[in-house]
Amino acid sequence: MENAKKRIALLLTFLMVVTFFAGCGKKVEQTQSAANTEKKESKAQPEEKEQVKLKFSCWDYETSGYDKEIIETFKKMNPDIGIEVLDIAAKEYADKLTVMLAGGEAIDVFYAKDPSSFAGMVLKNQIMPIDELVAKDNLNLEPYGSMMEKLKIDGKLYGLPYRSDYWLLFYNKDLFDQAKIAYPTNDWTWNDFKETSKKLTSGEGNNKIYGSYIQTWASAYFLMGLQKGAGNMVEGSYSMLKDGLELLCDIQLKDKSAADYATNKSMGAHYRGIFEKGNVGMLYMGTWFINALVKDKQDGKHNINWGIVQMPVWEGSNDATIGLTTPVVINSKTKHKDAAWKLAKFIGGKEGAKILAKNLLIPGYMDEEVMKIFNENPDFPKEGQDALKTNNIYLEWPAHKLSGLLGKMVDEEIQMVATGNKTVDAAIADMEKRRKEIMEQNK
Repeated sequence: MENAKKRIALLLTFLMVVTFFAGCGKKVEQTQSAANTEKKESKAQPEEKEQVKLKFSCWDYETSGYDKEIIETFKKMNPDIGIEVLDIAAKEYADKLTVMLAGGEAIDVFYAKDPSSFAGMVLKNQIMPIDELVAKDNLNLEPYGSMMEKLKIDGKLYGLPYRSDYWLLFYNKDLFDQAKIAYPTNDWTWNDFKETSKKLTSGEGNNKIYGSYIQTWASAYFLMGLQKGAGNMVEGSYSMLKDGLELLCDIQLKDKSAADYATNKSMGAHYRGIFEKGNVGMLYMGTWFINALVKDKQDGKHNINWGIVQMPVWEGSNDATIGLTTPVVINSKTKHKDAAWKLAKFIGGKEGAKILAKNLLIPGYMDEEVMKIFNENPDFPKEGQDALKTNNIYLEWPAHKLSGLLGKMVDEEIQMVATGNKTVDAAIADMEKRRKEIMEQNK
């Protein structure tokens, strides 16, 4: 009996061992099977594409908001392209970018902020011509209008217009209503501007209201000459500036319906704060001010009711204004040409334009869909839509290697006139003389 019990115990032990090892075998099989499955699945998946890293440079990226929206939208639509943004303060942008490019900084795509630096970078072979890329993609250039021509040097195209701003006349409806004066219209002349500026001016001290404000930029003083379409500031005759300079001298120094140049300069006055303070009736300024006015009102910085019309013109002249285009360009030394072109096309194309229009900024690309977005913005003054239809827009300065030097010279002469230290005729004669000298020295 005892032996029988031992045999039964041995048998049970044997069965337990067999069962244990059988279980282990299944687990091993299952593990191997799972590993094989993972291996097969791994082989079935496409290899992950390596992300191209681009470096993009602009100004005020964080504070403006719209460039950030453009870049973030692009990244979502193109996950295979990563973007490092170099955000430079606006007032330092041109100088810093010039130094960085000269130092070989690997910036792939960037904005060219002004015509003189744009032309200089083209001459230094720092910007890639894009004619071949445009032709390869059969890119439709019609939505860019005449501004596209401004980006050509020696017949080659060096960028896409990202923004195309031009000057308008902004006015304070509240001050016009208080003075019982009709609002400006799109067919105003400079004489209308001058006479209305006088009528709006009233009060003294803290209650002083000026009919207009003239920003201390040289362009605010020479735009009346460029409106005539008689030539540009590099090659045209400076005699075209005569009646415009005389008009502004009358307004600031004789009628005193606008604060004078010297006062504005010494106070470091800026058009944005001056106009939003609510004691200036009219201000001619670029379309970029629309976005600022709307944003500042939303932020509670002002509560004025404002409108816009086209720039006043000389009697008998067609509508005309001055403007500038900001191109998005590609570094000629980029190692990622296709990705850089893809980004430049997005920023300077329809997608970028729709984001700018939503923010009430004038994009370089403009078609009916983009214009509709702009006009449907509830913060945009509805009666101001026709102000955006100016037909003749002349560049403040052409893309020329001497634009920077000539611009400094013209600014110095205008300061002499605006402060009453030189007559208009004498300043124009000196501009012609000094231009000749600058051109001789930089042949």
